[in-house]
Amino acid sequence: MKQPELGKKILELRKLKGLTQEELVEQCNINVRTIQRIEAGDVLPRSYTIKSILEVLGVKFEEVFDKKYEPSKFDNILGIKSEKVSKQLKTAFVFGIIYYIVGFLEIFVDFLAFKDDWLFNVIYVFLKSLSFISLVFFFRGFIIISGLHKNYLLQISTFLIIVFSLAFTILDISALYFSDDFTGVISFSKLITFGALSVILGIAFLRLKEFGDIAKWTGIFEILTGVCWLLIILAPIGLFTQAVVEIFEIILIYKVLSSLKEKS
Repeated sequence: MKQPELGKKILELRKLKGLTQEELVEQCNINVRTIQRIEAGDVLPRSYTIKSILEVLGVKFEEVFDKKYEPSKFDNILGIKSEKVSKQLKTAFVFGIIYYIVGFLEIFVDFLAFKDDWLFNVIYVFLKSLSFISLVFFFRGFIIISGLHKNYLLQISTFLIIVFSLAFTILDISALYFSDDFTGVISFSKLITFGALSVILGIAFLRLKEFGDIAKWTGIFEILTGVCWLLIILAPIGLFTQAVVEIFEIILIYKVLSSLKEKS
């Protein structure tokens, strides 16, 4: 990679990591003037210097400067096109916002639970369907991220969440025509299933070290949410942490999109 692109990339990674220029140079044994000139695009440093800087930033040279999208076995199922990853990440970002908003409407409707009201049933089915569709497009973004950063744990956990979300969406809609006992069993199963998957997904986010604090906090809150679901009694706290982690996930997709070099 040539200048000034190299300098811009290092500047971006340093900010994602939350480091000042002074903090960075202290850890990689170069002077402040050198890092200033590199980030400004004035000089092209030796490969040894670049690797030293990237090591401090917690990323590998080939992961940042020789990045290629690696298709997954789920691409055909989810309609992912390797030549359109940037456009599809933008779509994921938009649907992440939609999914976040619909989530609050879902909670409100779930509390009403007027099963004998046909209008309620129509609204309930519509919201559940919209929630699942927006989740697919939103989480498809994480499948793309897993292909860009060779994060296979993120790939598997994301796909499993999509699959189980489909299953539980069907069960939730079916529950309109069954007893409350059936609804209780579904709710318990969802907490256990998504609790376990959230913990795994959180670990996968923690592995996206090149995105610094945003990936770290996304992972932490995802794991915390999963633990709350698994403990059942802490599920109300899980609702709050879930709302927080979804914001972090949306921001993370935006960060990945911003750092992705457009291909002509």
